[in-house]
Amino acid sequence: MEHEHSKEQLAKLSIVEVPDGVIGNIHQFRNFDPSRILHYELKEDRLLIYMEESVRVESINDFHSTVEAFRYEVERGVRPEVEAFRSFTYNADLSELKFTVDREIFEQDITAEMIEISIVEDAIKFQIYSRKPIGVQVYYHDDKTKLLFEQRAYPESR
Repeated sequence: MEHEHSKEQLAKLSIVEVPDGVIGNIHQFRNFDPSRILHYELKEDRLLIYMEESVRVESINDFHSTVEAFRYEVERGVRPEVEAFRSFTYNADLSELKFTVDREIFEQDITAEMIEISIVEDAIKFQIYSRKPIGVQVYYHDDKTKLLFEQRAYPESR
C-alpha cells in the first residue's frame, strides 16, 4: 500500500512523466519499489512518478550503464549472446543506436532481437528519466558490406 504524502512533501520530490504506451500501459502500473518510487498518480495520458532527485539521477545512470555494458561486451566479443555483433555505438541521449553485425549470424540468432528490445527499453527509460525527447532510431549495418540493411524506430507507431 502506498503511503500518503502531503502536497508540500510531493512538491519537494522529482517527477518523472511516463507517456502512456511508450513502455507499457500506464493504467496497469504497479509500484514494486516503494523505497524508490514514493508516490505515483495518473494524470491525463501520463503516469507521474514521484521520487527523490538522487533516485532519479541514480536511475538515469543505471539505464545508461546497461547500454554501456552491452557495448563493452560487444568489444570483448567473448560471450555467445553477442556473437553476431561486431560493434555497437550510440549518441549521448541514446536516440541513435548503431549496430554492426555479421548479418548471416544475426539473421539466425533469436537472442539478437531480444537484446535489441532490452537496450531500446533502457534507452527510452533513460530519456524519460532524463526528461529528454523520447525516440530511438536503431540502425543495423552489415559488417562485410558496411551497408545499412535494417532501420527501426521506437516507440513504434500505433
